[in-house]
Amino acid sequence: MDWVETTVFLQKDGSAIVEYAVKWNASNANLHGFYFEGFQETPKMDYKSAFAQTGDGKKYKLEIKKLSDWKYDIVLANGEAFSNGSIIYLFRYATNLEDSGNVTYTDSDTYRRLAVFNWSPVQWEDRLQHQTVTVHFPIELPAGGKVDAKYLEDIKFLTEKFVNDKFLIDYPESKEIDKEKYFTVRFHKNNAPSRFHSQIQVYLDGKYFTLKTIASVNPLPRSDGLTKAKETHILNRLGPGSFLASVPMTLYTAIFVSIIMLLVFALLPLFIMSRKHGSMLKAREGVSQVDWEGTEWVPPKIQVGSFRKKGKVCDSLTPLEAGMLLDVPMPKLLGLMVGSMEEKKLIKLKSMSPLTVELISSSSKDIYENMLLSAVEPDGKIPEEDVTKMFTALAQGVEQKTWDADLDATKAFYQKKIPEKSEEPQSESSYRSSRGYYDNYYWYGYGHHYYGYGNRYHNYDNTDKYSNNFKSTLPDIGNTFSDFAKSSACYDGPFLQNVCHDACHSACHSACHSACHSACHGACHGACVSSGH
Repeated sequence: MDWVETTVFLQKDGSAIVEYAVKWNASNANLHGFYFEGFQETPKMDYKSAFAQTGDGKKYKLEIKKLSDWKYDIVLANGEAFSNGSIIYLFRYATNLEDSGNVTYTDSDTYRRLAVFNWSPVQWEDRLQHQTVTVHFPIELPAGGKVDAKYLEDIKFLTEKFVNDKFLIDYPESKEIDKEKYFTVRFHKNNAPSRFHSQIQVYLDGKYFTLKTIASVNPLPRSDGLTKAKETHILNRLGPGSFLASVPMTLYTAIFVSIIMLLVFALLPLFIMSRKHGSMLKAREGVSQVDWEGTEWVPPKIQVGSFRKKGKVCDSLTPLEAGMLLDVPMPKLLGLMVGSMEEKKLIKLKSMSPLTVELISSSSKDIYENMLLSAVEPDGKIPEEDVTKMFTALAQGVEQKTWDADLDATKAFYQKKIPEKSEEPQSESSYRSSRGYYDNYYWYGYGHHYYGYGNRYHNYDNTDKYSNNFKSTLPDIGNTFSDFAKSSACYDGPFLQNVCHDACHSACHSACHSACHSACHGACHGACVSSGH
């Protein structure tokens, strides 16, 4: 490898486009490509625009294959290889850096509300001639585009000390994007060693962003509506840029590790010493108590418990979660979701096979609709694996909320919420302005499915067409929730854990082990220890 240059186009809401240019030098080689892994964010690859170009101007298409959620194979398409000279691989992807915890708000006693950009490109095994990261921040430059000390002070641009020590930093002239020039910072490292960690941690005035999260260790809910940011490297707070900063650890993991260390180095030795003292006192009398001929063995009894409380109703399910519990077929639920997002003017359906939409807005109040919206690729397609992930998350949501509830009673509760055919508002304007209008879309949809009626302000003919199409194009999601839970698509989900097997095995093992171990091993061990062996 010769060098790597990365460009980040950051948006106000934390979403971003990340571009990589990777240069290789080859001499009598057979170079196809390389693995791309080690990123923290979730990339949505732009497969069509990826290409490679040699030093003499020849271009190759790139084939990018997803091997796992954390690893891609990037190679020259059609099995081609490169032998001599220099070649640059160029590819890009869309992502959301707020979702991965790399962009969030933070509070400062001096500057009040700031936005923090704490991100790094992937680390490479080879030494590099140079590694460069260029970040375009969503802040328009003033007339003339001049970046000086006063401008940096005005936008509250701050860097961690380790960033200044690690990189050469400058402010190149910004490319014109949408007829505007934006504040751009370039971080450059010459002679980057193997696995060089290009962590960049900088701050800007929070008014230039529209984020929803904030870095905070306070567990109490916030009054400003912000939620706690996802912090996967909590030790970065103790030493930004240090070795500790690279250790993946959440706040709860750090607390758990601290407790374990306390137990191991303080309480465990005390416990062992007290047990040792007790065993020495009981050792002599232990052997005499072993009388197998006079002992009647009683087989253990197995009891399998349940956390579910008879008659308890879980009344906190969302309309989609309730539909899943009521065993509305998965294709029907997906059809209703597409219809709902059309009603809200979030999408415009372009094709059903494959599912292709035009994204109008990327924000919905329903978390599961948001999962589908965020999965829309640049060409408008929604990958089948993202649809499966959405249904798996929906199943997990039902499980987490109903773990101790009476499922039959809960189903009956939500069955009653399906409106009767006669329940219609008096005017369309008052109905559409009502608070539960979009929730009613799902409830009337369930009524349309089970009883054959709808609502005069909703059109369910299209949802029937959608669901019939999804049955054939997305077979992995099954017909009903029960089918989906048994399919390979949901194999890792929360509903396929063999609780009975675990309970029986634990009960038998514990009872038998306790009976034999306590009677024989305990007495013999005590006797041997007390006699000095």
